[in-house]
Amino acid sequence: MDTGRELFIKFLNNEPLPRPAFVPMIRGLLSRVECISMEALTNDPTLWANSLVKTHKLFRFDGVVVGLDFTLMAEACGCGIIWENDRPRILPPEKGVQDNPQATGRMRHALETARRVFEVSRQEQACIAAMTGPVTVANYLFGEAEGPDRIPEVKQMVAQVAEAFCRTGPDVLIFLEEEPLARVPKITPAHRKIYNTVKNIADYYNVRTGLYVQGYDPENVDIFRELRMDLYVLGPSSDKTPPPVSRVWDLGVGAIGVGLGLPLNDLEKARDVIREGLRLYQTTGGRGIFFTSFGPVTRDVNLETLHELVNEVFYL
Repeated sequence: MDTGRELFIKFLNNEPLPRPAFVPMIRGLLSRVECISMEALTNDPTLWANSLVKTHKLFRFDGVVVGLDFTLMAEACGCGIIWENDRPRILPPEKGVQDNPQATGRMRHALETARRVFEVSRQEQACIAAMTGPVTVANYLFGEAEGPDRIPEVKQMVAQVAEAFCRTGPDVLIFLEEEPLARVPKITPAHRKIYNTVKNIADYYNVRTGLYVQGYDPENVDIFRELRMDLYVLGPSSDKTPPPVSRVWDLGVGAIGVGLGLPLNDLEKARDVIREGLRLYQTTGGRGIFFTSFGPVTRDVNLETLHELVNEVFYL
């Protein structure tokens, strides 16, 4: 039987799969499993790495995602962070942007965590690194009014962190974008230029690239194909609803494929996504999709539903 890593590598190589891999995006669930706050976890690479390894062994996921927090990159680039109800909130930068974001704030812990987790997990699980994408970073640093015109100014910072993550040895580096990219009417030359830069960095390290977007207009997602990522994942739309499976599938045209998000607190809806995803997957001879979570997995997730979905995907 194929390991989760073997399944995901076949997906990346566009080879037929016996079943799609299941790689949910775990975030707050780590705190619940370890009974430690996320603030404490993300400020200690040993605790962070151990919690990721433990949680993924407990649920038998096919892959592990490290760095799944929009605020990590914001803090690394110079924004302030305050914790409210064990969730980080971004404040505007007070001292300008940072020259060395990969060694600043919790980002340095995220990179060390990635190195440790991938080292012990890559025999059995797919290894995915995640970082905030450049369009959202520019918005955090310069605000909604100036951010779109100042994307070139974040190029060096984003490139430095992207390269640092690539050096930890992931299979995929996924860029996380919110409304600053999700709601644009069209992809601009500035968007294409900066994404081409980070894609070239990843290619040098033989790392595939992905795009995760949330807060988008479901009728306008096709524009993201212009960024020429290797894979795409759609989180919650602007009205927090799941996108139609067919729209996600169409987004993958010309790419390796897409991640279909399963709503983990609604077993029947998740099963509907699985069924529709499998129907499309079978039209390509077992290529083009993997399953993930519909947005990050928080500490409020229904654990019984999560276990049941793992079993259902495992025995497809």
